[in-house]
Amino acid sequence: MPRMTVEEAKAMYKLWSDAERALASAQSYTIAGRSLTRADMSTVLERKKYYGRIVDELETGRRRSKVRSITPFDL
Repeated sequence: MPRMTVEEAKAMYKLWSDAERALASAQSYTIAGRSLTRADMSTVLERKKYYGRIVDELETGRRRSKVRSITPFDL
């Protein structure tokens, strides 16, 4: 788990949430001959999900298990 505080993780989650809202309104735009293209929505959603998990882990004090399933068998 990364070494960050709950406040830092929440701030990053809010930053990526704001980026998602900005992308929902416009992917790119031009003002006075200058053009700005924002990040891909998939990247933004991936980072938002990542920081959401970090916030959850820091608030609950538990890490998510990486074990998906166990298949028992006899030797």
